[in-house]
Amino acid sequence: MDDDSTQRWSGRYLGIAQRFIPAALQQDATQAARGANVVNAAVMAGTAGPLYALAYWLLGLETAAVEILLCCAVMLSAPPVLRLTGSVVVAREVFLCALFFNFSWLSWHLGGIVSPTVSWLITGPVVAMFLGGKRCAGVWLAMSCASATLIYLLEAYGLAQPFAPATQMPLLHLVCDLGLYVVVLVFVLLFELTKSDGFSRLRQALATINELAIRDELTGIHNRRFLLDLVEKEKERADRNGSEFSLCLFDIDFFKRINDTYGHAAGDTVLRAFARTAQDQLRALDAFGRYGGEEFLLMLPETPAASAIALAERVRGAVEGLRCLDVERTITLTVSVGVAEYRLGEKVAQTIVRADQALYLAKSGGRNRVLCHGDDGPAEVTRSLAAPVTDARAPADGTDGFQRDQLTGLLNRRLLRDRLRHAMDRARRNGRVVALLLLNINRFKEVNDALGFDAGDILLHQAGDAIRRCLRDCDTVARWGGDEFVALLEDLGGQPDALLVADKVLDRFTAPLAVAGRDCYVTLAVGIALYPAPDCDLDALLKRADIAMRSAKGWGQNIVRAYAGNGAGPGAGDGATSVLPPSQSERLALKNGLRDALAQGQLFIEYQPQVELRERRVIGVEALLRWQHPVYGRIDPGRFIPLAEETGMIVPIGEWVLRCACLQNRAWHAAGLPEIKTAVNLSARQLREPGLAGRMLAIVAETGMPPACLDLEITEGILIEDLAANCVVISQLRQAGVLVSIDDFGTGYSSLNYLCELPVDILKMDGLFVRRLGAASGRTRAYAVADSIVAMAHRLGLTVIAESVETPEQLGDLCAMGVDAAQGYLFDRPLSPELVAALLARQQRECADAMLPPTRILESVAGGRRAE
Repeated sequence: MDDDSTQRWSGRYLGIAQRFIPAALQQDATQAARGANVVNAAVMAGTAGPLYALAYWLLGLETAAVEILLCCAVMLSAPPVLRLTGSVVVAREVFLCALFFNFSWLSWHLGGIVSPTVSWLITGPVVAMFLGGKRCAGVWLAMSCASATLIYLLEAYGLAQPFAPATQMPLLHLVCDLGLYVVVLVFVLLFELTKSDGFSRLRQALATINELAIRDELTGIHNRRFLLDLVEKEKERADRNGSEFSLCLFDIDFFKRINDTYGHAAGDTVLRAFARTAQDQLRALDAFGRYGGEEFLLMLPETPAASAIALAERVRGAVEGLRCLDVERTITLTVSVGVAEYRLGEKVAQTIVRADQALYLAKSGGRNRVLCHGDDGPAEVTRSLAAPVTDARAPADGTDGFQRDQLTGLLNRRLLRDRLRHAMDRARRNGRVVALLLLNINRFKEVNDALGFDAGDILLHQAGDAIRRCLRDCDTVARWGGDEFVALLEDLGGQPDALLVADKVLDRFTAPLAVAGRDCYVTLAVGIALYPAPDCDLDALLKRADIAMRSAKGWGQNIVRAYAGNGAGPGAGDGATSVLPPSQSERLALKNGLRDALAQGQLFIEYQPQVELRERRVIGVEALLRWQHPVYGRIDPGRFIPLAEETGMIVPIGEWVLRCACLQNRAWHAAGLPEIKTAVNLSARQLREPGLAGRMLAIVAETGMPPACLDLEITEGILIEDLAANCVVISQLRQAGVLVSIDDFGTGYSSLNYLCELPVDILKMDGLFVRRLGAASGRTRAYAVADSIVAMAHRLGLTVIAESVETPEQLGDLCAMGVDAAQGYLFDRPLSPELVAALLARQQRECADAMLPPTRILESVAGGRRAE
């Protein structure tokens, strides 16, 4: 029989077998295979059983022959049972029970344990393996072993005697052995036939899946995923070999109008016709695919931008001459093309974004044109003539007045909205994240009032330029209005990427901007909104960024807030990385809870050590307020301190903190520990309270606290809000011997102007300056700024304490500058009073033989007080 006949008969058999398998089982590959094996087993029984019955009949074993035929009839009923019940389990158990009974009965009636059919008991577990798997096979193996054992025991102990057939036993053994071989062979052949058919179907399915995985169903060209994989491979090759390649992004002009006018069927015809026409113009090594909707992407390996422009122009010309027929109507097409050459080291997504920017300008400039975004600025090729080279990142010169902000040179609101709309479309197609950053310059009005409007304009121009330099080429920055800027970031992995960019911008603004011959320190409030997001369109995205930005302004300076529609709690970290404040209900609960927090003992204080850098000894601690809420857990100070100021609770809470800190200081001293100073923060609301100095000094007297051991920290911006009145209060405290510190120095606009007028003793360098120290990149500038602050403070007779010291490299730079003391996680986190006591006790033991007594450590800081 030739192969064709074999395949034909195999196909007929498989077709008949499939009729017994219900459609529901055929959806599950495992159940379908086991159902086919039930049919195979029944066919085996139906063919081999009658032959065995005939052989036994001829040997004079008529009863055995009849029993075999009856069991075969039951086994042949398994496929109909499968069809009727739809259960493989029921059908296989019907078959296996008949098979087990058949060989157990034959073994007993043909001589017991020595009968030739005892070995046939193994067929039950073997068939069960194919029909039901390992567990089923294990059950029937146990049954077969039990049957053989029972036959042996009955005979061995004389409980019953098996029949002794009157026939030639050697011949019976031969018939049984040959039959066993034939049955096993037939069953294996049937199983292999079914398996081969399954593999054939599997190969066909895999081929179909593979075709669907790489081909666009409508146009037959590469789909987006496979094409991007090819581009990624080409990128790796280009990075490895230093070769070049270009990407062309095609967009069929007015495609929506074609769909609306002629229908979607005509639109599909246009897409297929364009794909065929474009492919006819390409080389064999080029990769062309559908990018999404009416957009197509072409990768040109080993092709510079100039050659890519020529090829894209050839495709554009061919498409312009294309005529698509729809019934009796002719549809003409044009296509716009954006070209970008890959830059070594950049991400593929960045190259695509640059091609998309060029495509956007090609469509904005009249369509049916090719525009290239190159390394030195794009070059444009139109149908009629080659236009001058323009910058694809900026509008053409003739439209600057409409698309650019006249003051900063950045994009204006109108063009930004257009860019944002296209970016949101791409985000939906690509499954990547778009981030919208709204950046607001804090207290910009003070710059205008203090330095004039011209200086304010200069500041805005410099701020816009600084923000732009922090972003990638493919990102967009625009002036939104007044003192606000917008940054549009595409192709992000998620919120952490946006936060990294925001941190980069804030780091840039730690250095001052030169305005009207003065150094002006600028702080920002940054709001972030992400897309795609539920129920979010263009206006909603802008609104969410504005909500996040206003939240950031209300929570401090140089703060980043990311919009969280579910009212998620704040993120970790001080300053610049957190999310929106709590929902209104939680906010109200916290405000109301502040009134009970004092009475119920929910507030407590931790102390962060301050280390004198020359001797490396603890000279003081800063008292930091904490709140353990019974419902919301530990509340970050950045959340409840502003609420305390709003409600006025900051005044009694502040006095409680001062009293507790003074008492704790005295408790340490009473325990025989060295004298140290304790720093306590004063809020703006407390400074405005009448009689503040008197109440502070009364608490100091009541607790027995030496005034020289108390350091009141006041934020720089708060001091200069009402300089004359604040100077009076501070002078009263200093005359009593209390130390006063400028906290967060360097974050205000007028630091240098008013520093010489402020009656203070200590200058605390803000962590924004410290965090930039110790790094190999950019150290020169950051170091110079911090060093100048330290030198200036020392000339004014101020002690300098650095905040937020976290690395040994930062500490090394601070020591080189001559900073007096420092605090930060490098030394210790905020500690409980007990841990501070243990720290001081250990230090006291280590310094027992030192030249400088512990009591003089405080004097080394307090002794630097300026003369009144």
